[in-house]
Amino acid sequence: MPYVSNHGVRIHYEVEGQGPPLVLQHGLSSSLDAWRRNGYVMGLNPEYKLILVDARGHGESGKPYDLQAYSADLMTDDIVAVLDDLGVEKANYWGYSMGGAIGYQLAK
Repeated sequence: MPYVSNHGVRIHYEVEGQGPPLVLQHGLSSSLDAWRRNGYVMGLNPEYKLILVDARGHGESGKPYDLQAYSADLMTDDIVAVLDDLGVEKANYWGYSMGGAIGYQLAK
């Protein structure tokens, strides 16, 4: 299981498939496994390099106790840290709920 550290928090991610990179970011109180359970990974991995990320506080990522550790800036920095760790300069992004809000923040 790959991890990257960002501002002292360990962020878990997984990569599957081939093609243009596509980040998949789950919603609040979920994990990257939701993309598998709902069939997205199987449907998308033939055409995309899927980058699935457990947001901080979720799944296998670190769960800091300090509320300040969950700011929008830090959560978007987590995605950038994962992309940097993979050497990916540019990626497509798909998120829902909290994952959509993180993507919106990335686009600013």
